[in-house]
Amino acid sequence: MTIPNLPRILTIEEVAEYLKTKRSVVQKEMEEGRLRGFTIGTEWRCTDVNLLEYLNKSQTMSLGIRADNPKIEFPITDFIEIGTFEYQWPKDKEEFDSGFETTRNINDHSRIFRIGFTNREAAGQKRRRVVVFIDNIPTVEFAAGNNFESDGLLASVIKTGNNKQLRPLGKIPEEYRDFHIARYDSVVQGPYASRNMAIVVAKTDFESMIRHAIIRATLKERI
Repeated sequence: MTIPNLPRILTIEEVAEYLKTKRSVVQKEMEEGRLRGFTIGTEWRCTDVNLLEYLNKSQTMSLGIRADNPKIEFPITDFIEIGTFEYQWPKDKEEFDSGFETTRNINDHSRIFRIGFTNREAAGQKRRRVVVFIDNIPTVEFAAGNNFESDGLLASVIKTGNNKQLRPLGKIPEEYRDFHIARYDSVVQGPYASRNMAIVVAKTDFESMIRHAIIRATLKERI
């Protein structure tokens, strides 16, 4: 039986096979809390999300920028509130009811970042949406989670160099190691919600939003 939006359940044997290790090693990791899991009777289980979290924590974390990434300088600047604005998409014009701007130096070029808030349908319901523009080019989008009114969380899918969404158990790109990462449909739930990996940010975390946009623009060779 398949129930939408629920993670895949893995046995110790399946995890051990994936990690290329012994069953006893996996069980010890679960019992000591390094790999989150649960028991059914006396048998241990974990989810694909638990395993992905474990892999992320086990790998070397880097808060810096890789040498092959663009030179990024983040001066101390304030985001300026710009109020409402419109953007002309290929078919329709969309109004953003609030917006914020800042200027950052990327590869010795000054870039204008604009963060626009609007309301638009996603995963079967109308919800808060955020678009990050770089020099007036829409670069990444975020959708509000189902509990947005109480927790203020938004999610945006992670894409790899081939422009495909990052699948569960896929290797997290180095650039995203210090982001909060979860399955998109663990935050944004409903029909057609992606089951792949996403970054999750608070509605006021503008820095993470524009960093996500920089990574995406770099993959597309726009900056």
